[in-house]
Amino acid sequence: MKGGRNVCFVACMLSILTSVAVSKVSVTKVNYHGWKNTYKLTNGAIEVYVTSDIGPRIIDIRATGGNNIFYVRKEELGKSGEKDFKLRGGWRLWLAPEVFEITWFADNVPCEVRRLNGNVMRFIGPKEQRSGIQKVIDVMLDEKLPWVRILARLRNVTNKPLTYSAWSMPVMRPGGKAIAPLDVGDVDALAQVRRLILWSYTNPSDTRFTFFNKLVIVDHAKVPKREKLIGRKRRYNDEAKIGVDTKQGWVAYYHPQQKTLFIKRFPFNPNGRYPDGGCTVEIYSCNEFIEVECLSELATIKPKGEFVFPIDMWLFTNVPDLGSTEHEIATTLRVYLEKTEPKCKR
Repeated sequence: MKGGRNVCFVACMLSILTSVAVSKVSVTKVNYHGWKNTYKLTNGAIEVYVTSDIGPRIIDIRATGGNNIFYVRKEELGKSGEKDFKLRGGWRLWLAPEVFEITWFADNVPCEVRRLNGNVMRFIGPKEQRSGIQKVIDVMLDEKLPWVRILARLRNVTNKPLTYSAWSMPVMRPGGKAIAPLDVGDVDALAQVRRLILWSYTNPSDTRFTFFNKLVIVDHAKVPKREKLIGRKRRYNDEAKIGVDTKQGWVAYYHPQQKTLFIKRFPFNPNGRYPDGGCTVEIYSCNEFIEVECLSELATIKPKGEFVFPIDMWLFTNVPDLGSTEHEIATTLRVYLEKTEPKCKR
């Protein structure tokens, strides 16, 4: 399978899966706002809610006693069975490159649930006829740390090779700042470039964007109100999306009112080919919410085979204000990025 260079990373995941079997993590089945088959995982520091009534969807991640760092549409809570795709909120697994008939799969039906080693929960989505993929996620917690690990699996359920990128899509609580790294290479190299991708409906002069040399910030508080359509069909004035080709394997979201910092870690494949002009991180924002997305390399999956994309999510509380200059933001972030260094590298 092309793109299957997550071997070291996944091997490390599996070793941790085994150790979690005797962990202090508890798993209980709860009713989450009408979704009666929701599984709550907690280690005392963090709580994760994964519903199997739809999805698979991780609908809520919060510090114990805190608020959901994800955004959820109240009018779509507890519902299922709709014919069309529903945003709902939380975290979802999509397929890239984006093709409406394939990517926007209506994941409104129940998932199969299995409990693996100890407290590792596996959620198995339906076989998708148009994509030929079945999405599976393994969800686990560290014993003590505010750290959620996800193994996102794309299973080829057809008899022909399929090529996709795993697309991690968390919808974040409004009012915060998304932060993505911009890589700086050899400034003397004539042919070395770094990519900042702008979707056609994005205005780079929009005040929500701050472009530093090593960071890009998207401030949701500065997104304009929705007033008018700017496209023929579906784009509004408040929508914008950017992407970067960073090799650093992280993207972050800071919520100043909650003083909460969300960091997502993922592996980068230096030999891989990435969608959307080479994007590894993408940030979509509108007046309602903001998404901090990451993507795997494009993987060609053999018939009946699977591609695994490991994702780590960290949630820190009582985080001081990040500041406004690049130096201030980078200095504060560095403390938390060091804490979230991947346990296993390629």
